[in-house]
Amino acid sequence: MFIAPETNSLALERAAMVFGPYDQAHMYEIFEGIIYGEHYFFHIEHGCLWLRHVLKIDHPEHTHLFVDGDSGGLQLAENIQCDLMTVVSDTIERLHTMDSMTFLLNELLWLENRGDIKLNFVRNNK
Repeated sequence: MFIAPETNSLALERAAMVFGPYDQAHMYEIFEGIIYGEHYFFHIEHGCLWLRHVLKIDHPEHTHLFVDGDSGGLQLAENIQCDLMTVVSDTIERLHTMDSMTFLLNELLWLENRGDIKLNFVRNNK
């Protein structure tokens, strides 16, 4: 049974993420955002809310600096026009209170312009 944590138990902190390299080895971007659970970074880019898995930089002077964890990102929302901390808190709270079946049927299945999504819930133990 899943029990949703209390809202004030969310440990959200402002942080920065380095993303890249791009076409050339020295080309990077830095994003300001919110870190959740030590490895999950939320940021807004061109009005879209993104979630990425990140890795913390181990440096005593850069306590809130992370690098992209090469997992690919999830775009969670579009046309965001409110404070990042507010939208991240509201999004996490909404996801915490939603069960898996509701998420699959009400969110994933009805994404606009969605192609097939391939999940692997059944794992064969060999």
